[in-house]
Amino acid sequence: MDTLVRLNADELNVALIDFIKSSFRGKKIAVHIYEDEIDETEFVLRDPVARERILKAVENVNQNKNIKEYTMDEINSFLNESEL
Repeated sequence: MDTLVRLNADELNVALIDFIKSSFRGKKIAVHIYEDEIDETEFVLRDPVARERILKAVENVNQNKNIKEYTMDEINSFLNESEL
């Protein structure tokens, strides 16, 4: 199991420690603390391939091009097919 918890240092409290202890009782865990200076968008945009795809998608939306619409039934159908 891999769990990532992002929070401000001021939000650390005993309840969080108790939650971690009860969730991973009896298991070895590693706690990795680092200063999270960039948000997820900045992180993804560092990858040139991902950046190009995202910027192209934004351009397409802004120009109302290459947009596909799905009903909730179609989306549910796609999700159910992926479970097979």
